[in-house]
Amino acid sequence: MGGRFLVVSWRGGGNFPPALALSSRLAGHGHEVAIMADAAPADASVVAQVASSGATLLEYPSLEPWPPGLAIEDDPVRFDESRNGVPTANDILAAARAIRPDVIVVDCMAGAGLVAAEVLGIPTAVLVHVLYQPFVCAWADLAVDMTRCRAAFGLDPLPSPAMAHRLEAVDKVLVLVPEALDYPGAPRGRGTFYVGPILDPFPPDPLGDLGFDPSDDRPLVLVSLSTTPQRQALALPPILEAVRRLPVRALLTLGGIDPGHLVVPDNVAVHHYLPHSSVLPDVAVAVSHGGLSTVVAALAAGVPLVCIPQGREQPLNAERVAACGAGIALEADADSDAIAAAIAAVLDEPGYRAGARSMQEMIERVGTGASAVAHVEALLGHPR
Repeated sequence: MGGRFLVVSWRGGGNFPPALALSSRLAGHGHEVAIMADAAPADASVVAQVASSGATLLEYPSLEPWPPGLAIEDDPVRFDESRNGVPTANDILAAARAIRPDVIVVDCMAGAGLVAAEVLGIPTAVLVHVLYQPFVCAWADLAVDMTRCRAAFGLDPLPSPAMAHRLEAVDKVLVLVPEALDYPGAPRGRGTFYVGPILDPFPPDPLGDLGFDPSDDRPLVLVSLSTTPQRQALALPPILEAVRRLPVRALLTLGGIDPGHLVVPDNVAVHHYLPHSSVLPDVAVAVSHGGLSTVVAALAAGVPLVCIPQGREQPLNAERVAACGAGIALEADADSDAIAAAIAAVLDEPGYRAGARSMQEMIERVGTGASAVAHVEALLGHPR
């Protein structure tokens, strides 16, 4: 007999796909799954993705849709309130009263969700979709505020560091990267597990038409920056100029970027969106902003990276990719000469491909999602 799961997420870019993939895997095991996300009804892509996963989409009634094109850095108050505010916690509690979940799964940056789970008192798993060591040791308490919700629901304040104490109290902390990619020295409780990325259990078929002549055998480069607004308009021109100079083919995924201002070379095919899993088997190197979702997708396919961080925690991710020998990290303002040299080095030096394949083997050992599902399912009937 299946259980009932409530997955508390938010649409921040790379955090949502693993929550959706987990929901899909749980639904495929016969469980009832509802996933909460701040998706407007008009956002057909999210509605369709959740529907195809077998889960039920629950929106946050208190949240207005995030304005298109607005970066989270441009409205930090709205961003904070959407993840950490009392109205968001009340939305989660109302959803829980309606569906009566056996288990709640909460995004690590959803402060309201972490408090709501404590109020509910049901078995809880937390999905850590960022590098765990710097999150817990450095920046979690700067980004995740549980104080307002704890006061509103009569819970005592947490001692500092608050996130570390909260994670010690939940049943499972699931870190969605291979352990070797993280910085060493993270404090780990008895319920902390590195489970690796949770990938789509039903990946799309390989893309038949990449936009190039089938006889073109030049190495394929994937250029993919964030799906959320950052500084893509500044980052893309030197990347495209670097690619223009090299004997390669390139796929550029726009992720909502307006291509009108871009000068696109003849050796670049532009796509508004491509599922990474449909093209990565053919890719020789991925040029990325260093978002963890893109990083682990590339490493899961054994593809080395050139990371050009644009902000947030991306410099940390890029540094670890380089430390693991799976790619090269550049500065945000790297020019076309530096980018071209980095792409050429990753293509020419086999050590980078070997480093990426080593990470691929680590990811495959934990089952690309199977381990995460097993940990979450183990919470069914788990006493508190």
